[in-house]
Amino acid sequence: MLRVDRVLPAAQKRLITVKSDALLIDAARLLDGPQRNLVIVCDGGRMAGVVTKTDVVSRISHCTG
Repeated sequence: MLRVDRVLPAAQKRLITVKSDALLIDAARLLDGPQRNLVIVCDGGRMAGVVTKTDVVSRISHCTG
């Protein structure tokens, strides 16, 4: 049986976080690379949400410049 405590150290090494007031471009830069698919958004040390590569593409597809 696989336990969370055995997976947690590896997951924490790959964890990418950004503050809730960060710019989208900051999150996009953190997502650069094949093994990076989501960024955890934190507000006051607590998880507030996630930003994925798909979210970034969706937002920039509405840009006109």
